[in-house]
Amino acid sequence: MYFTMSSLHHILETYRASSQTEREKGSYFEELIRTYFRYEATYADLYSDVWLYADWAKEIGTPQFGISGKDTGIDLVAKTGLVTY
Repeated sequence: MYFTMSSLHHILETYRASSQTEREKGSYFEELIRTYFRYEATYADLYSDVWLYADWAKEIGTPQFGISGKDTGIDLVAKTGLVTY
């Protein structure tokens, strides 16, 4: 995946124009960055998985660590090949 500044600018402008709230705009941006980390070669090799924080908390954080999915300001959680978060 290769982004130029103009294509990134276009994506961000689309998010700004279509978002009804700041939270929605932030959610779009979080998904964009999550996708970038999952598929851009440098990060795809570094991380075995990348979650939105709430998804991670439900799937792994709550059962393993007793962590709430409540918004704490953390946007993404990445798992390395060494199984660290």
